[in-house]
Amino acid sequence: MDEQQKDEQLPIKSEAAAEEERTWRDVAQRWKDVGKQMVDLGERLGVAFKEGWGTDEMTEEEEKRLRDRLRKIGERMDKAVDRVRVEAKEPDTKAAARETWDATRDASSQLMSEVQDSLSEGLKEINKRIDDMSKKRKAKQEGEGQ
Repeated sequence: MDEQQKDEQLPIKSEAAAEEERTWRDVAQRWKDVGKQMVDLGERLGVAFKEGWGTDEMTEEEEKRLRDRLRKIGERMDKAVDRVRVEAKEPDTKAAARETWDATRDASSQLMSEVQDSLSEGLKEINKRIDDMSKKRKAKQEGEGQ
């Protein structure tokens, strides 16, 4: 595996990534798809708004300006996604991603340990109370038997 391919790999393996090797390029493409969907949604909403506005027709110039604005939004999203993709390849960012992942894993582990301890203590208390109730019931039955 060459250095460029290594840079493209995600620094953290997720459950979804276990099924297929995903790269930053895949992530960037997904965000570009989101951008395209936003442009499409904006156009749909623009058309719906136009239809709901009333009988006044939008001039060709107004429609062109709206399309230009939506296109510019899509281009800005593409640039932002490209910038994130470049930043994601930076060693410091990769290290920060690993540290964040480790911190998340450690916090989750600690939380689970605390939950286990609390459950264990709770179960001990329940068992103690059941044992006490059982002893009282047995003593009551023995007292009634005499």
